[in-house]
Amino acid sequence: MDASVIETVEAIRRADPGNMLDRIKDLPKQLRDSLAIASAASLPPSHSDVRSIVVLGMGGSAIGGELAGALLADELKVPMLVHRDYSLPAFVGRDTLVIASSYSGNTEETLTALGKARASGARILALTTGGALRGQCEKDGTPVITFAYRAQPRAALGYSLGLMLGALAKLGLVRDRRAEVEAALADVARLEERTHEGAKTNDAKRLAIELHGAIPFVYGAGLFGVLARRVKGQINENGKNWAAFDVMSELNHNAVVGFPNPEARGSLIVLNLESDRDDPRQRVRFAVTKELLDRAGVAHRTLKFAGGSLLSEALQMVYFTDYVTFYLALLNRADPSEVRSIDYLKERLSKGA
Repeated sequence: MDASVIETVEAIRRADPGNMLDRIKDLPKQLRDSLAIASAASLPPSHSDVRSIVVLGMGGSAIGGELAGALLADELKVPMLVHRDYSLPAFVGRDTLVIASSYSGNTEETLTALGKARASGARILALTTGGALRGQCEKDGTPVITFAYRAQPRAALGYSLGLMLGALAKLGLVRDRRAEVEAALADVARLEERTHEGAKTNDAKRLAIELHGAIPFVYGAGLFGVLARRVKGQINENGKNWAAFDVMSELNHNAVVGFPNPEARGSLIVLNLESDRDDPRQRVRFAVTKELLDRAGVAHRTLKFAGGSLLSEALQMVYFTDYVTFYLALLNRADPSEVRSIDYLKERLSKGA
């Protein structure tokens, strides 16, 4: 490993031709912009009278809905789920709000499921930059909230999350969270001082160095279980690195039995995403799980952030781990932005594979 690639601002900028670094820094701007866009949107009152909410999306567009659902779990009076598939749950009907979230507007799974949602009579809202999704919605008069931001979909999480929170507030299904977001972003600004590319004491760079050459497993509970999926995806897409995730406490019912495997332990490192707001029993489970990892000789690290709200902790976790995966890409001599494997998949799928 040659760590010189992340030691200076000049070296970092040279290794980042797609400018992923500035996309990471844009998280606060994305959230403020998306909440303003959603607040100004014109949405039909009928969309508020629903018994369930289903978010259609994949990848970076889906994770915003999943984070919103976890953040709002104690407030929403109707169930909300994220559906990542071509199909559609059979319960979707006239009393379901279906939110189609696609950065490009051309995600085939989302468009296919949306066609089925239209046939079911569901109330539909789309969130997108354009593409076929925008065209279809404008043609048939379906409400669509659009935004303009050039990036990889995973680098637009602030928009997918902010538009989701803002739209649900606009519909009166949850309270307005703009003040809470501003307070949380103040905590993110303080974190930026210790993680940016020129910071002399940089925990994000140190963790990236630890992850280099390893296969990370990311664990979390509740909202941080959702973030475990996000971090795993960022390690894959930004870092060009193998990774997996699991959710507490389900992992205590199976994964722990595999810890002692002597063939794998040397290449693994577990990242525990924790919060003082975790259920007390989950905190006990994390403590015992780390004892089991120690007994098995598996390396592990705990990531935890203090904040004035759960939202603050979540945004800090997103911000910090995005930096970590960015630095990991550079250590792997990879462009953090490119996704050639996904481009290849799309090309092959377009030809019928």
